[in-house]
Amino acid sequence: MKSTKKIYITTSLIAVGSVLVYWIYRSTTSSRRKPPQRPPVVQRIQSLDEVRNMKWERVGRVSRLCVYLVKSASPTLVQEAWVEENAFGSGRMKDRCFILVTGKGQMLTGRMEPRTVLIKPFLHHDTLTLSFPHTPNLHINLTHVQANNDKRKTRVWSDDVYGLDCGDECAQWLEGVLGRKCRLLYNASLPDTPPRTIHLTDTHTHKFPLLRKDDPSSQYADLTGYMLMTTESIADLQTRVPQVTLDPLNFRPNILVEGTPRPYHEDAWMYVRIGEAVFRNVKPCSRCIFTTIDHHSGIKDVNMEPLRTLRKYRCFDKADPTTPMLGINLGLDLPGILRVGDDVYVTTM
Repeated sequence: MKSTKKIYITTSLIAVGSVLVYWIYRSTTSSRRKPPQRPPVVQRIQSLDEVRNMKWERVGRVSRLCVYLVKSASPTLVQEAWVEENAFGSGRMKDRCFILVTGKGQMLTGRMEPRTVLIKPFLHHDTLTLSFPHTPNLHINLTHVQANNDKRKTRVWSDDVYGLDCGDECAQWLEGVLGRKCRLLYNASLPDTPPRTIHLTDTHTHKFPLLRKDDPSSQYADLTGYMLMTTESIADLQTRVPQVTLDPLNFRPNILVEGTPRPYHEDAWMYVRIGEAVFRNVKPCSRCIFTTIDHHSGIKDVNMEPLRTLRKYRCFDKADPTTPMLGINLGLDLPGILRVGDDVYVTTM
């Protein structure tokens, strides 16, 4: 009888323990599978006075600022960056102010040519220098590019965009390193070129009410001109793909934040304040095959990681069930200077 009672008690404890373990597992993972909440439509912040009256929470600090001079090429790490409409950077050094195009004038990115990530741009005064492993550097005088005024058109997704061609010598150098005909265009703030804005449908505005139709975008960025990620989210993803060493550059953030309360905390951010700059969290950042490219070798992961793993738990759009989300695209309400080490404050949904 005593033996039977012990067995019954032991079995009951195991059952209760199993339920508890399962509950803990579900509670810690289900929140990461939930789509980010979307807030009601709110007005654009117009002044610092409005900001002072808002309830802000410190969530971390800026650990890295990245300017991608050439779309899909290696970044330039900076200690500070000026953010304003259509621009992240300072002076000529602005994010994605150069774009590669094919011989037919079509946009060329790392999605089509992974070795673009090995191109390292460096800007000094009016000279852009491009380097590539085992290849002599190329020097481009941007004053001459502007004087030549060879204006050309390409498309970034559904938008026509323009730029000044950087010349035949540049085209020959690019063909030598990438093995295909392509050219480099420079967005020199052409006076007769309208600023690029985001084209939205009613579906977009319903899903993402903080994304404005009049939000400016940098000329060659995929969506908005600013993208933020947290080291905590990348670290959590790393635990899920231990066979691959993840670098934040796989995800190409402009602003990398560290010290957030938990992974994916950024999903719930509404407004983001860094220094005097104020951003809106307008949309989770869609992830594609570019995340699988090793930025040190220019080679895609044969197992499609980390994209394959992201698809298992970060796909939220029923209309697009194979596109995962990681990081947040930002719209800008108030300009200002960002610096590495700045505290990051947010309001949450």
